[in-house]
Amino acid sequence: MKKILSLAFLICTGTAFAQNSNGIKLTKGQAITINTVVNTETEMQMGTMKNDYNTTMKLNVVEETTETYTINYAVAQMKMNMDGMGQNMSYDSEKPEDKDSQMGQAMGDKLKKVMTYILDKKTGKTTIVKKANEEEAGAMGGMFSISDEDQSANAAFFILPAGKKIGDSWSDSTNSKGIIAKKTYTLKSIAQNIATIDVTGTISGSKEQEANGMTMNITLNNKVTEQMMVNTDNGLVTKITNTTDGTNSMDMMGQQMEMTVKSNTVTTVNF
Repeated sequence: MKKILSLAFLICTGTAFAQNSNGIKLTKGQAITINTVVNTETEMQMGTMKNDYNTTMKLNVVEETTETYTINYAVAQMKMNMDGMGQNMSYDSEKPEDKDSQMGQAMGDKLKKVMTYILDKKTGKTTIVKKANEEEAGAMGGMFSISDEDQSANAAFFILPAGKKIGDSWSDSTNSKGIIAKKTYTLKSIAQNIATIDVTGTISGSKEQEANGMTMNITLNNKVTEQMMVNTDNGLVTKITNTTDGTNSMDMMGQQMEMTVKSNTVTTVNF
């Protein structure tokens, strides 16, 4: 990774390069814990729904080659609370009495199911080689896609582009099954090998989602504001705070439902 320039050079130039592009640095057997807290409020024609999620994911580095790491990951703990339209549902994977609830039966197959990806040391990109079947999530599968877990697992790693200085910006985009994410990153500061990066962007597009044997057409139009903190020594993200505002819609069985969504997410990574 890029080394932080000396203090004397910083004083003289007022600039700092982020890190050498030596890539992600992990060790075989290393354990990583990702905790994600999400608070979401959704406005619909039928009323307001508030959802709170607290998920803990465990990652373990099981193999290493000269170019890649093989990482197993699984959801270790999950807490949820859904409140809206006169109903309240909650679930805590640590409570035995919740295993037989409607949500417990829906989410039970997702817990502790080991998935695997290959992490490229140089680019930080991941390739899924083993994942759970989305249909195994049961009745709630359409709402809690396994892809959310993939994204959480991938969030632990980030490589700053070579040669970036404080104040520099760069952009990228991804397309996953018709959902396009565009982000612009700005290197805000570096202190004690922790880089702070401000992020703005959009998530938009349409996709089909299966749930309860029915097909839903989901359209997203979201604006994203985010701040990342990245360890420049090893490419591991330490914290992400994210705010998303969206005007989305869902079309199922010929009926369309408009939704205004605001969510706040805090992700912390321990290694």
